[in-house]
Amino acid sequence: AARLAGLLEDHYGEQPIWQAGRELVSLTVKKPATIKAITDHLKAVFGDPLKPERPDPIALQETCCKQAMLRAFFLACGSMSEPTSAYHLELTFRRPKAAAMTEKLLQGFDIRPGRIQRHGHDVVYLKDGQYVADFLLLSGAHRSFMTFESLRVEKEMRNSVNRVVNCDSANTQRIADTAARQLNLIRRLEEAHALALLPEDLQVAARTRLENPDLSLRELGETMNPPLGKSGMNHRLKRLEKTATELLAERSVQ
Repeated sequence: AARLAGLLEDHYGEQPIWQAGRELVSLTVKKPATIKAITDHLKAVFGDPLKPERPDPIALQETCCKQAMLRAFFLACGSMSEPTSAYHLELTFRRPKAAAMTEKLLQGFDIRPGRIQRHGHDVVYLKDGQYVADFLLLSGAHRSFMTFESLRVEKEMRNSVNRVVNCDSANTQRIADTAARQLNLIRRLEEAHALALLPEDLQVAARTRLENPDLSLRELGETMNPPLGKSGMNHRLKRLEKTATELLAERSVQ
């Protein structure tokens, strides 16, 4: 507000009247000549809202002007969430035309914003971390951009580590469940005196699994003669499970 007051005084020669509310500060100019000069200037830069411009107004033609507009919009009506919790930057407008102009500005920089209505206002928002970073860089908030990117990299690395840990945990649990199921079938075959009914290669696989309950498929395959790869051992144990299940089903019927 102080910067805007200084600009008004420097460019138009009138010191605005300050009025501070709980959340907003308003600046008022009263001289008709000043009001007309400001209005004409705004129309020249942003276009006349009553007369859609073709081509685009000055503010939408030059890259530096577009970036200045983004910076001004954020200072006037923007907010951003704490990046450690979520990526969210939004601009709230009272007039749909301003929201539409902002959408067009952002799209010109390959940023795809969302837009909703909230409490009678138009809200243009960004939820993608890369879009938020691009906005900060374009609007000249270089320090905020560096801080945001540092936090984003840290957060994404932490998420990647968590995904790997969760994946490893899930794989470990799946391997343990499979081994337990196979051991249960083999022991039931022993109790039913049906282990000898298996083909010889499956008998060897069953004994190997029974004697080495904690080994991985790769390690089990290495103990075989001749050695088997991980996929080969997995295939043999699946055959063992299928055959054992069929044998036990036949025994239960008998």
